[in-house]
Amino acid sequence: MSTRTSNAPVIQIPDAPQLRVEQDSPLSRTTTWRIGGPADFLVRVGNADDLIAAVRWGRDEGSPITVIGGGSNLLVADSGIRGLVVVSKVSGEKSTSLVNWQDLGDEVLLTVGAQAPLSWVGRFASEHGWAGMDWGVGLPGTIGGATVNNAGAHGTEQKDHLESLRVLRLDGSIETHDRAWLNPTYRNTTIKTMERPRDYVVLDVTMRLPKGDTADLVRLADEHAAYRKATQPTGACGGSTFANPDGDFAGRLLEVAGLKGYAVGPVSFSEKHSNFIINSGGGTAEQVRELIAHGQAVVRDRFGVELHREIEYIGEMAGTE
Repeated sequence: MSTRTSNAPVIQIPDAPQLRVEQDSPLSRTTTWRIGGPADFLVRVGNADDLIAAVRWGRDEGSPITVIGGGSNLLVADSGIRGLVVVSKVSGEKSTSLVNWQDLGDEVLLTVGAQAPLSWVGRFASEHGWAGMDWGVGLPGTIGGATVNNAGAHGTEQKDHLESLRVLRLDGSIETHDRAWLNPTYRNTTIKTMERPRDYVVLDVTMRLPKGDTADLVRLADEHAAYRKATQPTGACGGSTFANPDGDFAGRLLEVAGLKGYAVGPVSFSEKHSNFIINSGGGTAEQVRELIAHGQAVVRDRFGVELHREIEYIGEMAGTE
């Protein structure tokens, strides 16, 4: 599977003919930054069974396998990604088939497929009167990606209500682990620290959510969404660029350092929130990397603070640290 073919026909996976594998497919179509070179092979999956079939097919073909979700918090190399890329996500309206729950009286166990959008999960839980996921409303990405990255906002993180997760290994086996196995810390987990191609892919997660007042939870979810709309940029953006350092905010440091609006070509630190990089059109991964490195250097020289990326670099990039 190492040969790249332009204008090649779509491949069907024999054991899952509903899946169609594209060749030489631009990854800029799959990332929120709208940046990224081609994948040798790309397949889109919308549930655990299709994800398992795609990964097993890639393994049988001897291909390196990269699984991505909603495409946020990712910078894909301009040269793209070799091997098979599996895009594991669905739209919100298709997510209802990915959820089930067990009523435990004062709380519920909510199991959600990795492909469901995080924002949709937050809204779904709030509208059912289940607390603990309202923080996700308005955020990009999938529940699988949020679990791998231990995403969070408004004082809550994905780990706080995580009960367990089911994962697929690249050898085709399936395992279930509790939260402790994931070792979640601030914007990091065991899976995130693994080198790609990672040996673990999230299939679904189970969260233990306390019951609350539905009206209050919906109102809180609406407030979170309104806050993000008012304070964070829209358009082609990768999400928060840097993790907040202890006792401070990356956006504040970047702004005080005079970097709000600072640009490299068409990519720039947002005028609305300095910890977001926006692509005004035609930006490249190398330009984003240059901007990130410049921001780190300026903040380090000015404040003696080392900013660490939330953004993950994937694909063929030299000198990624």
